[in-house]
Amino acid sequence: MADLKITAMTSMAATTIRTDLLHVIDDPTGTPINKKVTIGEMQDALNAPVANGDAALTLTAATHGGRIVMQGNVSADRIITLPVPTASTLGLTFRVVATGLTAADGHDVQFQIADGATFFQGGLTFHDTVTSDTNGQKNLGVFPTSTEDDFLNVHLPVDYDLTFVAVSTTRYLATGHVTSAAIPTFHTAAD
Repeated sequence: MADLKITAMTSMAATTIRTDLLHVIDDPTGTPINKKVTIGEMQDALNAPVANGDAALTLTAATHGGRIVMQGNVSADRIITLPVPTASTLGLTFRVVATGLTAADGHDVQFQIADGATFFQGGLTFHDTVTSDTNGQKNLGVFPTSTEDDFLNVHLPVDYDLTFVAVSTTRYLATGHVTSAAIPTFHTAAD
């Protein structure tokens, strides 16, 4: 096996299991060190949820991409900022879920895109806990205009599970559900 190039090795493809080993180079731009990791260890590390407490948050590909962000209860309106997608980050996915809410929260959780020139497309399913503002309907679709909406306001949430996918350098696909007494809104600024 001495002097065998990695590109010359046989692929395991579909027979890969969690205990198989991968060769990694730790700190490649600093002091590179050859190390090993199992596929299972790598998957677990890359998929570990990230908790955000009662604070605003700027999402990053390195810390939050491909992971579940567990957003706790907030004591005031909080903004979660998505990064501007680039050609190299297409497909980048952020999933934000409510945790620790026991009833309708008294504050909003708001999502914005950092540059003001990238917009939302897609839509959310809204589960209404009070039907007086939706003509008796319990479930509604909520959609951005896709031409100018760079802000999503989740009003007084009871629960939410939202996924944002960078589908182009100017668009995030927004999908998921919100349960609340107030309809979530897509806008160009906080409402």
